[in-house]
Amino acid sequence: MADYKELISGTFSNLMGKVKDSGVVDVYAQGTNRAKAYGQIAKLTLAVNRDHEELSRVYTEIGRLYYEQAKDAPEGYFAPLFEQARKLAAGIQDKQAQIQSMKDSVSVESESSLDGDISAFDDIVSAAERDATATPEE
Repeated sequence: MADYKELISGTFSNLMGKVKDSGVVDVYAQGTNRAKAYGQIAKLTLAVNRDHEELSRVYTEIGRLYYEQAKDAPEGYFAPLFEQARKLAAGIQDKQAQIQSMKDSVSVESESSLDGDISAFDDIVSAAERDATATPEE
């Protein structure tokens, strides 16, 4: 009788030899390398995006600090930009004041109308409770 372990082992070795000869291993290796490269590209792209965001934050901080330092006497081409910044800041403050005023008026109105609504609700609940607990007349 034939030794099945040797037969299976020989068949497996023969099959692996054919796979190596056919280039499947090379294709697998190329696919693996490509997947690793795409993974690294994705990591680097995320790192570049983070660095761009950080650079924008730094530029913004530089601009803010320069504006604070030179806002009283802007020079050259900064003068129109400083004026634009002043107008925008004033507009923001006006809008924030309007928002706060509206919030204050809405909260005062809702508090005063809420008292009336709650007492009316309490009356309705009390009436419903009385009706539910009353004994029916026979």
